[in-house]
Amino acid sequence: MIFDKGQKDFPSDFHREVWWWAVGLVPPAESLTDGVKTLCGADVLAGCYEWHAYFITLTEDMYNHAETYAPATARQYRDILEAIARSGEIQNDAIQWPLADWKQYEETKNRGKAYKSKSITLDYCLNNLKRTGLKYYLEKEHIFFEYPKYKKIFHTLHTFEKSPHIEKTPARHHFAHCECRQLFKSYAGNYDELLRRVSDESRAIAHAVHAHCQQLKIQRYIHFDTIKFKYAGERILHFTVAGDEYPTLRVNIGPVKINPFKDDLDRVLALITERKETISKA
Repeated sequence: MIFDKGQKDFPSDFHREVWWWAVGLVPPAESLTDGVKTLCGADVLAGCYEWHAYFITLTEDMYNHAETYAPATARQYRDILEAIARSGEIQNDAIQWPLADWKQYEETKNRGKAYKSKSITLDYCLNNLKRTGLKYYLEKEHIFFEYPKYKKIFHTLHTFEKSPHIEKTPARHHFAHCECRQLFKSYAGNYDELLRRVSDESRAIAHAVHAHCQQLKIQRYIHFDTIKFKYAGERILHFTVAGDEYPTLRVNIGPVKINPFKDDLDRVLALITERKETISKA
């Protein structure tokens, strides 16, 4: 299926969450640069392509069978896959965990508020991930996880989870987006990449705001997934790319939250000018 960046209506919040995940997937042609390729072994390189192909398959199945995957969130499924890749060890093409460690992880997840509040268990989520090919089995005192259709995927995910500053934002977002540029060094998306997921309407407004700020000599900064504009050391405005409701763009001018799709764009630009003049006179 094709996930439309301009989609406005969703059957449920779960559908919206999966849609927001899917429209952010970065194709290997973009994230798998020549510089990254030179650092990849054969298994990791193959896994990069499988990572993207699998997340397309997973998001499509989640969207089309939301009633099966819910009430767990899409984020909770990703967290499981990250945990498997992070804390296990590669054995051939599988991830191996000591069974005692896995049982401790399972107990921690099951008694946590995030699972209890939704009346779900880790086993419930794992069974759903079987739909798209996850296999897991016991051998002696270990549990193994693998994807027979995506044989090399865990080589890549395990490498990703060992990359620099992986516990920090925006690295956490890169797992969801198949961002291979995070595999071997810290990576932060630039302005154009942050706007990758937004609708055409949102992008036009973002560019209009940016062009206006350039004219006023208001500087732009990128901080995680927030685009900030400052003048004389003070923030004039910022906007974030968020998927909780269409059309995914929020603009804050000083302490005032502006919806540029309900407010006239000329008024938004005028407020930016007014904010700069207030700072200049202070």
